[in-house]
Amino acid sequence: MWKNKFHISPPSGLLNDPNGLIFWNGEYHVFYQWNPFACEHGAKHWAHLKSTDMVNWQNLPIALSPTDWFDKNGCYSGSAIEKDNKLYLFYTGNVKNKDIRESYQCLAISIDGINFEKKGPVIHNKDIPKEYTKHFRDPKVFKKDGVYKMLLGAQRVDLTGTVIMFSSSNLIDWVFEKEIIKGEFGFMCECPDFIETGDSKALIFSPQGLKADGYLYNNRYQSGYIIRDLTEIEKNNFTELDRGFEFYAPQTFKDECNKNVLIGWMGMPEELDHPSIKEENWVHSLTLPRYLEIFENKILQTPHPNLKKLRKDKIVLENIEVKDYLNLLKYNILGDTYELIVHLDDNFSGDIEIDLRKGKNEKTTFSFDFEQKKASLNRDFSGSGYKGVRKCHLNKLKKIHIFVDRCSVEIFLNNGEEVFTGNIYPNKESLGIEIKGKILFTIPKIEFYKF
Repeated sequence: MWKNKFHISPPSGLLNDPNGLIFWNGEYHVFYQWNPFACEHGAKHWAHLKSTDMVNWQNLPIALSPTDWFDKNGCYSGSAIEKDNKLYLFYTGNVKNKDIRESYQCLAISIDGINFEKKGPVIHNKDIPKEYTKHFRDPKVFKKDGVYKMLLGAQRVDLTGTVIMFSSSNLIDWVFEKEIIKGEFGFMCECPDFIETGDSKALIFSPQGLKADGYLYNNRYQSGYIIRDLTEIEKNNFTELDRGFEFYAPQTFKDECNKNVLIGWMGMPEELDHPSIKEENWVHSLTLPRYLEIFENKILQTPHPNLKKLRKDKIVLENIEVKDYLNLLKYNILGDTYELIVHLDDNFSGDIEIDLRKGKNEKTTFSFDFEQKKASLNRDFSGSGYKGVRKCHLNKLKKIHIFVDRCSVEIFLNNGEEVFTGNIYPNKESLGIEIKGKILFTIPKIEFYKF
């Protein structure tokens, strides 16, 4: 009933971080953290899929399993890079001996993109500088100015989070270069990443332990970015990537057009009270691929253009008046898997609510309050699962772009200025869509696509 139709989800067990994202030899490869044995965090493998379009995915054999001394307690997160027409996977080997943690940054290589030969650690546990604990993980490897760089999430010995960088000329021999973040970002930073678009650059990472501050940092852990090059970062101008409930450990890669694309984990560490576990023996999905641009010191996220291939039946409404409320059922607009785009006038100055997956006593509500300049996603009445409201500041609302899957919603506002992501678990009969307003207003255009 809740298994997502067009998001990547595990066949069973637990899915978490996306890993090794890459476009290689004409195909997209996605790996993800997977415990195939239970819906809990343990025995992490790398599941593997490939696609020519990021829409139609083919499941491949497990790429990495925790079978060696250097990864026996889990093949943790990492990244992929191409060299000499071979696919290199870098990952963290997690080892616990009598509750003592060891961390190894490991390498596996493939010639065919299916079978991977483990080469073992390239950064050993003993190579971790004395300033850091053994919470040292999630290598993101890329090439910059002719040199290979490896970003790692780390924890200082004073139990504060940071990101550090190693360098290499050959992907085998790595040398510690420097710490990137000098400020305090909670007690641990995970899944670092780095993007460039033109002259603009951004460090992306997932800090743990930030304190809630009004609308900000309301989830257990956060994922966001700082607009900056790989120089030492002291000023905390950290911006959350997603304003919703479940979004963590995102990773980027370049698509076939050399554009930055992001996929995240639609989940949150240490939160496993999801009804899909008990009812269907699986939990969590990956987000849809998002195209990233940096504009005026902000990352904009929009659905990747290839997602248009999902579209089937199309309904377009123009100049639709909304007085009190509009039930879109009258236009045969309803469902549990669809794309909905609401185009508003550039000078729209009213309030709007959109109820998704509406049924008897159920609804998931997106709203915008013009006076308070506030956008919200409310899942207090979404059915089973976690509840709550998430909010963000938004000066004006011009476009609402929504993807609804069987147990998830992703909402892109104003061509990616803000994004809300969350899991919802409504009854299968809750299929309605309603739009409400406090005053009479006209919607210039509504697009609806069934999937």
